[in-house]
Amino acid sequence: MNSSQGVSIEPLAPPSLDEDLRGFSKELRESWESLMARRAAGLVQTDKEELAVGLELAKRLCTSLVGRPKQLWALAKESEVDVSAWLIETMMDLSHNGHLDAALALRKDLGMLLTSIDRVVYLPLLLALAGQHQEAITEAKADLARTPDDLTIADHVATVLFTCSQLSEAERLSRHILTRSPSGSHPHQGAVQRLVEILHQTGRHKEARQLLTQHGSPSGQS
Repeated sequence: MNSSQGVSIEPLAPPSLDEDLRGFSKELRESWESLMARRAAGLVQTDKEELAVGLELAKRLCTSLVGRPKQLWALAKESEVDVSAWLIETMMDLSHNGHLDAALALRKDLGMLLTSIDRVVYLPLLLALAGQHQEAITEAKADLARTPDDLTIADHVATVLFTCSQLSEAERLSRHILTRSPSGSHPHQGAVQRLVEILHQTGRHKEARQLLTQHGSPSGQS
């Protein structure tokens, strides 16, 4: 499921791309196209060589953007790639493949470029993807207890619970989000997508279809 939610909003008028960054466009497009093809097929990155290439590209990019974070959006426009989303997906692929330290280091680098990094790249989700389920759940629930009315955090927590196969808790929290979030918002779309997957996984296919009819189909659902 797509977990790239709450990404910082792109400026209305991104600056022109600095000349020394233009070489990234082709590499980013190729990596993004490969990532999108995997996601469309429901696959996670497991190719070690491609994973290493993606990490090297991400580190090189973050280093090049130090001191000029607005160039992130200029590069996104030039390359026609959602660069921040690509960086987030790269972190999740790293975590899923057991490279949590590399994912956390990349998250720290990205934090120099994006505001509210905790809302953009949710740390407990990286822990969950790396198989550290109990630690992920504990941290996520602590976050929810601190900010019970923050629907973006609640959406992240529900994703962590779902990833850790805590389906009953994920369903309860997702239904709570659904009743409180504006239609079309990131938390609302995330709740619908999660609930549909949970309902299908638990054999409630008719209810899943009814939910989609009532709330519309999130991106990637049919």
